[in-house]
Amino acid sequence: MDTTVINSRQVKENDALEKICNKLREVEKTKDYEEFYAFIKTTQVPFIPCAEKNTKTIYQECFKILHTIGEISIPVSVALSMHYYVLASIAAYPFSIKSKQYWQREALLKKIRKERLLIANTGSVRTFKDVSGSKNIIAQKEKDKYTINGEAPFMSLSGVADYVVFTAELPDGTKAVFFVPLHDHIEFKHAVFGDTMQGSLTKSVAFKNLQVSSANVIKLDNSEEVRCEILVYQRSWFQALVPAPYLGAVLCVIMCLKEFSRVKIKNGNTLSESESFLDSIGELMIKYKTACQLCEHAGTSIADFRRGDASSLEKMFEASVLSKYFSTHFSEEIITRTRHLMGSKFLSPDSVTNKVYKEIVYGGLQPMTDLDIKEYFSKIVMHTDTF
Repeated sequence: MDTTVINSRQVKENDALEKICNKLREVEKTKDYEEFYAFIKTTQVPFIPCAEKNTKTIYQECFKILHTIGEISIPVSVALSMHYYVLASIAAYPFSIKSKQYWQREALLKKIRKERLLIANTGSVRTFKDVSGSKNIIAQKEKDKYTINGEAPFMSLSGVADYVVFTAELPDGTKAVFFVPLHDHIEFKHAVFGDTMQGSLTKSVAFKNLQVSSANVIKLDNSEEVRCEILVYQRSWFQALVPAPYLGAVLCVIMCLKEFSRVKIKNGNTLSESESFLDSIGELMIKYKTACQLCEHAGTSIADFRRGDASSLEKMFEASVLSKYFSTHFSEEIITRTRHLMGSKFLSPDSVTNKVYKEIVYGGLQPMTDLDIKEYFSKIVMHTDTF
């Protein structure tokens, strides 16, 4: 593609992102998040994976957007990461051009982009092998329709997303991915995280005799190995993108610390003139940069994935898990250390630092959790002789 075309598109995306950020700053005061999500759909920013064909570029652009929005609101950025990882994994998975799934995917992407659809997804994934995360969502086939029943504990963008994506199990043990418009038979229950993550609009969801046409279903291959590959690919996108909101917030807090150090007087000098302070803020930036580079490596691993290649699948998955694990841990460490350096100022009511302090912990709680990650790597140690 002509570099002039690429640069022109990037300028438009940057302008749109600036408008999105300005709108979000307004909404953070009013808490009318439905208004924000309605606004962002008027731009092309949520639909980058529909237009871009280069997998690495999709990852980089999605990560940049989530990071930038995360500087303003972790909850909103986390919610958008749910939309992005589903859309990006659908758009980038290397289906064979001869397969039915390929042409279903192309039609789906065209529909999403044309109609400007926000996507919510359900459930969570806990381990490498058990990747459906939707054991309680069951689909019964009846002629050319499916009947869906079951529950899922988490759905961000509840009430504002246009379509819901979820994986359900069929009676024969196979699984299928369903792409369903919001419907009366999809019921949202209580807000899972209360006011702390209010902007993500995360609720539990129940499906009650939901009728789905076969046209809205991508049935996964009967081979367990192939099913696992597609779902692990999707989960790798999640693990690689979800650190972005937290790292964006962390960078914002580091900048707050920088400004604080210029006005805080200690022993007749500003804090910024203290060598020990400079060492501390330097260490915080090292952790932030390390986390960003781990995420960049995860994006490269996703781009390098080859269908049917077990080695590239494993490398991609592990790179995404490591980026998620260390990014969320480093984010918490940076915020805690900043609190120690800023003291009571850090916890000032309505301050950015106090808000981030309450939200940063959710990164480590999102799947895969620390417990799941440690279990995965412990199994590698115990069942593998060479590494």
